[in-house]
Formats: sequence, C-alpha cells, structure tokens
Amino acid sequence: MQEITLNIDGRDVKGKAGDTVLTVCRNANIDIPTLCHMEGLTDVGACRLCVVEIQGERKPTPSCTYPAREGLIVKTNTPKLEKYRRQILELLFAERNHFCMYCAQSGDCELQQLAYKYQMDNVRFQGLFPKVATETLGEYLVIDHNRCVLCGRCVRTCRYISAIRAIDFSGRGTQTMISADINQPFGESSCTMCGACVQACPTGAIMSKDSLYRGHAKDCTTAETTCPGCSIGCGLSVMVKANNVVRINAADMKSAKGSLCRIGRFDLLKESRNRITSPKIRNAKGKLVDCSLDEAVEAVATKLAEQGNKIDAVVSSKCSNEAITQVQNWITGLNKSNVVDTLDGQECRRVVSGLDESEDRNAAYDPELESILKADCILVVGSDVDRTHPVMGNLIRKAVMQNKALLIVADSQKDIIPLWTDMWLRCEPGSERVLVNGITAGVMQKKGTKVIKPELKRMIEAYDSKSVSKKTAVNEKHLTETVEKLANANNVFVVCNSAAVSKDDDGIVASLFNLANCLKPARSENLNLIFLKKNANSRGAWEAGTSKLDVKKQNCENAYLLLSDDTVGDKWLEWLKSKEFVVVQTSYETPATEFADVVIPSRIWAERSGTYTANDGKKLKTSPVLEPRYQLASDEEIIKRFTAKPKAKATRK
Repeated sequence: MQEITLNIDGRDVKGKAGDTVLTVCRNANIDIPTLCHMEGLTDVGACRLCVVEIQGERKPTPSCTYPAREGLIVKTNTPKLEKYRRQILELLFAERNHFCMYCAQSGDCELQQLAYKYQMDNVRFQGLFPKVATETLGEYLVIDHNRCVLCGRCVRTCRYISAIRAIDFSGRGTQTMISADINQPFGESSCTMCGACVQACPTGAIMSKDSLYRGHAKDCTTAETTCPGCSIGCGLSVMVKANNVVRINAADMKSAKGSLCRIGRFDLLKESRNRITSPKIRNAKGKLVDCSLDEAVEAVATKLAEQGNKIDAVVSSKCSNEAITQVQNWITGLNKSNVVDTLDGQECRRVVSGLDESEDRNAAYDPELESILKADCILVVGSDVDRTHPVMGNLIRKAVMQNKALLIVADSQKDIIPLWTDMWLRCEPGSERVLVNGITAGVMQKKGTKVIKPELKRMIEAYDSKSVSKKTAVNEKHLTETVEKLANANNVFVVCNSAAVSKDDDGIVASLFNLANCLKPARSENLNLIFLKKNANSRGAWEAGTSKLDVKKQNCENAYLLLSDDTVGDKWLEWLKSKEFVVVQTSYETPATEFADVVIPSRIWAERSGTYTANDGKKLKTSPVLEPRYQLASDEEIIKRFTAKPKAKATRK
C-alpha cells in the first residue's frame, strides 16, 4: 500500500493509505481512548471518546472512522479534547447504574480505567437511575444491563466474528437495550453461548458465571494452548491465578475461526468429576487401595510377564500424538499380535472402508477448514454442528453471510442451522444413504460425469428422483432443485460428522465420497469433503496407525485403557467386563475404573503438553497452563516405565 505521512501532535508519523487516523496513531504508540473500538471489527464511531482535532474540521472528529491522508494535521491531546472526553464519561456514568464497588469487573473495566485516567472524581449530571433487569437465566452468562454503555462491541462481535446475529439493539433513546432475538431471554434465544460477547464487552455488562470474582487480569498470568474440546483446533488464551484457571478467551478473535464456542470457553471450567490423585491396586478383598507409582507399574509388568505379555490397548484420541506413539511402542514391543485401538476407532475404520469402496480410493479429503469461507454452496449431511463443533457452524454461517453461499441441510431430525438454511431435506431416519446416492446420481447425470466402476453406473440408473423421493420422503421438487444447485455451483463443500459416519449403514461413507468426487472443483485434486471428527487428536491417532483392527473382536484377556480426561460409553464397559486384568490410566473417577485392577492417574488437559493433529491436518502445539498437581507424572513417562522388567510380584493386603 502507498505510504503516507501525517503530522500528529507536532511530529511526522508514517501510515498507509486506507488506514484510519486511529490506526495510524495506535501503530505509532500514540494513545487515544476508545470504548467501541475493537480489533477485528469495523469501526462505527459510537462512543466518541476517540475524538481528535483535525485541521480544517470545525469540531472534534472520531479518529476511528476518519480516513488518514497525506499531509493531515492532527492533535490528539489538548485541554479541549480532555474536557470533551471527561464530559462523555460523566454522561455515560449518569445514564445507567455504574456502582463499581459492587461490580465483578471492577479493576478490569475499561470504562473505570478511563474515568481514573481523566480524573473523573465526580459526575456533574443528574443520574437517571433507570430500573433495568439483570438476566441470569442462561447456563453460562450473566447480562447486567446496568453496566452497559451501548458501545455495540458485543452486537458486532456476534454478527461478524461469531456469525450468529443473536443479539442486537432494541428500544430507542434511554430505553435502548441489548437484547436477544425479539426481546427473548438469552437462555431461550438463538444464542449459541459461544461467549464472544463476554470477551468483547469493555465493562461488566456481560460476564461468565464460572469466572465471576475469581481474579483480575493484573493478578493473573496468561498462557496459550490448543483447545481439547473437539477436532477444530482453536487457540486458547488461559488466565491463571494461584494455579487455577480463572478465565478462558480466544487467542485470536481476528482469525478466520474467530471466537471460541461454549465447549472451549466455558465447559472446560465446569468439571465436576472426582480427580484421581494416586495410583491404586485392587487388593485381595476386591477394593481399590492407594499405592505408589512404582508398585502400580510393578503390578502391571508382573501380571503381563505371567501371561506372556499379551495385552490390548485402547487410547482416547484426546491424548497427544506423543502419548499415542508411546503406547504403540510399548504394546507392539511386547508382542506384535497385540492391538491398539481408539475409543472412536469404529469411525476411522468406516471412513477407510468407505474410501476404498468409492470411485476414487486415493482421493484426499478434509481440506483446511477455513477454505469453506470460499464455498458458493454447502451441503451438511447428518451433522449437528452447533452441538458437536460450534466453531464449524460459525464458519458455515460466515460463508453464507460473506460469500452468499447456498446452504442445504440433509437431516432426518431437524434443520441444524435454522434461519440460515436455503433448503432442508428432511429424509426418513435410516434413508440418508439413499438420499445421498440419489443426489449423486442426479448430479452425475446433470454434469455428464464419467464413471469407471460398474456398480456406480448401476447406481446412477437405479436412483432416479421419483424412487428416491418415495424411499426418503423428500419432496421430489426439492430433490431436483438440490441437484440443480449442486451441479451449477463452482465450489461445493460437503460436511458431515461422526453422527453420520457412525450409523449402522456403512455404505453412507462411500456414498459421501462419491458425491464429493462428482462435485470436485475443476482443476482440483482434493475433495471438498469434511468429516468432523470427535476429539482433538482423532486424526493424529488414526494417522499413527491405531484403529486398524477392532479391539472388541480380539480374544486377549488383558486390557489397558489410556483415557486421560475422556470417558467411555456402555459398549466399552461391556467389553471391560469380559477381561481378566484391566489397567486404566485416567484423570477422573469414571465407570471404567470400577472394572480396573490397576488405576494410574493422568494429568488433565491444562497440565499436558505435546501436539495434536487437527481435523484438517494442521499440527498444533499444546502447552501446560497449570503446574501438574499431586506431583503426577506425564502419560508418556508412565508408559515408558511399563517396559521395565518387574522386580517382584506386588501384593496388597
């Protein structure tokens, strides 16, 4: 961009054409107060605190919306401006009920800091003291309208960063409020509780229930890590005080992913399970009793030595790549016939099998998640993204809002992105494969796609729109319109998750691959097919070679589970019942520990380090934000010790 020179407060300052005066000043470390300005959002000039004097202008002008230009002469700090800003602050304090001594945000409030800066020790205007509500109905948020200064940061964040549009201004004049939908309580509205508004709010108007009164920013340290909540791989900025997590923010609100979701921002703070603090061994009376780590490791090694070192392992795909590799080295080092599976291994095997059965078994899929922002059409199949991967839901909305992408949802239960969907194909439960095959056949015929496999040719002939409509209960007209839209689009993305992959009908995966293959953009070697995986390191675990075999179909009598802070479902518990010797390495008491002969404590997400492989293949680093409690060793250190030869058989009375 073209470089320009401005004269600011008597000195020449460089900027770029297209910058605002505020941007030039901030880049030059010239302080200008703001309330409504926030990085990553378009400025609106609402608070008027950033006013400056510009030569040629009759009155003070908001610097956040004034374009910088060559030769501009600007004054940012004069007695007139200081008086003007103090008056604005007094009006803001008089408009609502700002009693700092009772506010949880006192000490971290931008409004309060500005009042101190401009020495606003009294308010000359009569306070209005309006009667406004405080909302606490939602699970995560408190909305105190007494503290709101109507800066609009939360509204713009919800619209442009989270792409939800759940909140906006309502009312007029002194009755203006921030409200959700049509004046609904936040807990009953379309708000997804991503919490971006909490991070955006400059006062104590919007607060997190789980972070109230835990500590001020100045008393905390901040550490960054990767969210373990799902496979998206969002960055976390974690505030820590006295080795406790105080608050979790998005590491970069300006990125394409933007905000976090309720899982990463709030749910990580709501753990209620009892922590495993010491290794345990089941004694002769059948009770788990505390022991040392050396005793637990010896008990495992001794038992395995007695039984020919045969043991099958199941690891959580919430574990790091390093821990998973360590388990593989241990298990395969004992006996090459031993199996390592993951808790979501069945999904992996179905995806691999589906790819093998598809038209192009060598196709690459799972592109960069942010690339969906360039889509002109998106098909979501059996995936409740706002429940399982909310940030992906935000990316889909952004594509619709920013790129005018058409959104088609194929789901038997509900329209998973209401108010944004162009077409909802509500098929009969269990008919998803028929629907996808019908769409595929229609698109192939429309585009004249060449088909190699004979079975795919037969499918095209068998799945005409009339028969597909009859089998799926989808309106034939809607089916035809869907085929038209997909065939005419240039950059179609197909999105599904474990809910679709885990269905009893294995053929659905091959059908999705075939559909994505016929919709592949011109001159592209990769499929725009996104399988949203369950856990933070599902892809890393699968790429490491775990999940090739179903551990439930093996006959080994011994089992090792590395759960970390994950849990297991009923099918896994049934499998554990049949085992003679069970070792569970976990952070919390779970139903799995009831079947364990040896329990070994793991560090929780905030104490772990290593790497994850995100859904789109990016390698992401995880860093400990807390010091490990109870002097617990890392999972990798414990697994290494399993390879040592036992000194003696451990017994407990």
